[in-house]
Amino acid sequence: MKIGNYQLMRREQILITLAATVFILFFGYRIVWGRQIPAYRQLRARLQAEQTRLVTLRDQAAAAPELARRAEQARADWERTRLHLGFTLRGTAAFLTAAQPRNPELQVLAFRPLPPLKKGSFQVYPYEVTVSGPYPALVDYLTQLESLPAPVVIHKLKITSQPGPPVKVEADFSLDLYDLEAGAAVPAAVALFPTGRADSFAPPPGVSPAGPNSQPASGAVPGRTTGDGPGNVPAGPQSAAGGGDAGSGRPVPAAEGGGVALQPAPAEKQGTPPVAPSPGAVDTPPSYTLPRLVKGHLLPGPAFQEPSGPEAWLEELRVLRNVGPFYILDRPAALAGMSLGRSIGVNLNKGQNKAELKVDLHGRYALFQGYTGIDDSFANSSGKVIVTIFADGRQLYQGEIRPGDYPQYLELPLTLVQQLTFSLEWQVGGIGDYDQLLATLASIHFSRRD
Repeated sequence: MKIGNYQLMRREQILITLAATVFILFFGYRIVWGRQIPAYRQLRARLQAEQTRLVTLRDQAAAAPELARRAEQARADWERTRLHLGFTLRGTAAFLTAAQPRNPELQVLAFRPLPPLKKGSFQVYPYEVTVSGPYPALVDYLTQLESLPAPVVIHKLKITSQPGPPVKVEADFSLDLYDLEAGAAVPAAVALFPTGRADSFAPPPGVSPAGPNSQPASGAVPGRTTGDGPGNVPAGPQSAAGGGDAGSGRPVPAAEGGGVALQPAPAEKQGTPPVAPSPGAVDTPPSYTLPRLVKGHLLPGPAFQEPSGPEAWLEELRVLRNVGPFYILDRPAALAGMSLGRSIGVNLNKGQNKAELKVDLHGRYALFQGYTGIDDSFANSSGKVIVTIFADGRQLYQGEIRPGDYPQYLELPLTLVQQLTFSLEWQVGGIGDYDQLLATLASIHFSRRD
C-alpha cells in the first residue's frame, strides 16, 4: 500500500487497520450504542404508551353517549325520587326543629355539629348526638329521625345501660343530614317549616286554601294559588271539607301525571266515608285493580294490565285481595303538611278496625319504597294504625302511624317475593274528637336493582 510517495510496509498497514477498527468500535459504542439506542428505546416506549392512550380515548369516546345517557337517567331517577318521596325538609334550622324528641322522657345531652362535607350534589351536615332515657323512648326517637322528610343517615350507634332505678340507657350516634344544593330545584310540595305558620295544618304564607272562588294571581306558577297568609282553622273532617267545590266536600285533584301537588286537599266529612261498590255478580270476571274515588263514591277500576316496564307503582299491580276496601284517592295525600301523589287510602274506625290488601309481585321486584301515614284531614282522630307488611306470609315490617305525625318512610327488600300483603289495624291512640281516620299508602314504588 502506498500513500503519496511513501510506501507502507505490511506492519504499518496492519497497525492502521487496527486503529481504524478501534476508532469505529469506540464511535459505535459511545455514540450509537450509548446515546442513539437508548433514545430510540425511550421514543418507542413513549410511542407505545401514546398508542395505548389513544386506544383508551377511542373507547371512552365510543362510550361517551352511553355514559351521558346513564348520567341523565341517574339525574332523572333522583329527581323523581326526590319529588315522590317528598324531600321537602331543607336547611339546618328546619332540621334541628324537627329533630327535637317528641317523647319528653328522652333527654338530649349533646347535639354537636361537625364541619360540613361536600358529597356530589349534597352538602352533608354531620352531628354527634348523645341522648339518655328509657329504651322505648330511644327507639321512638330513632324512628322519628329516620322518618323525617329529608335524606338522613344514622351510623356509629352505641347504646349503654345506666344504673337505676329508673332503668335508662344512653345512646351515642352520628347523624348526617344530606341537604340539596342551593341551586337545586325545589319540589312542588308544601314546606314543612315555613315561617309564620299559624298551626301545623294551615297552608304556608302566600298560599290560600282552595275554594270555589280562588283564582291564580297574575304571574303565579301553574297549580299554585296565592293569598294573604295562612289559615287558622284547625284540621278536621268538618273544617277540612272547605276546599274544593262548594258544598260538595270534594278534595282538590292531584296534579296531572300523579305528581306531587302543592296544596294538600282534605278528605271527606266525618260520618260520610266513600260508598263502596257492591260485589260483582258471579259471572262477572274480577278486574284485579283498585277502585277509584270519584265525587265521594268508589267506582270499580279498569281491567288489569301488566306493567310494561321494570318498575311499577302500587296501584299498577294485580290486586288479589282488598278488604276495607283500599281505594285510589282523587287527590294527593296530605301527611303532616307534605303532599304526596299516587296515594291509596282506606277508611278505618273503631267499628271497622281492620283492612288488608294483597298484591301480586311474581318475584319481579327487589326493592319497595314509599310512605305510610294518616291523612291530615283526620288529624283530630283518637285512633292510630298498626301497619304490618307480609312477604309471602313472612312479616317484613311492622310500625305505628298516628294522626299529625310525619309519614313513615319505608324501604324494604323484596328479592324473590311473590305476594305482598298490607295489613292495617285501627287501635285507640289517645284523645280526639272522633274515631274515624284515613290511613294512606303514599307513593309506593317497586323497582329492580341492577
